[in-house]
Amino acid sequence: MKTRFLLLVFLFAFATAQSQTIDEAFITGKWKVKKATALKEAEKAETKELVTGFQKGTYNFNADHSFTFETKSSAEMMEKLEKLFRNNKWIFDKKKKQIKVGLKKEGYSNMTFLVSVKEKKIIFVIEDAQIELVMKKQ
Repeated sequence: MKTRFLLLVFLFAFATAQSQTIDEAFITGKWKVKKATALKEAEKAETKELVTGFQKGTYNFNADHSFTFETKSSAEMMEKLEKLFRNNKWIFDKKKKQIKVGLKKEGYSNMTFLVSVKEKKIIFVIEDAQIELVMKKQ
């Protein structure tokens, strides 16, 4: 009986760990936002503009580690971000579950996404802006 219980616990733990594996293969691809939410300062006009712009965005984490961001937002701030991300690369820190975007010589410092899976939802949190993106891989 004790052996069956331990086996069941092991299988459950293994299945849980496998279903939430976040690695480069998981990250690589084209992502769309299902829902964007500000975690802080949600009432500020600038934050609302960012939330709307990121909501309308497409995020491409290519296999060659190049990164592209496009948005259907016409807001000036979002247009500046599109320009900022041109020719950017991405790296993934598996221990911290972070995607860092930018230029290598600048330490990939343009944007950091914290990646998690919660209740079968894939969540990217834009660290600096404190905006949570519920994502869907295309």
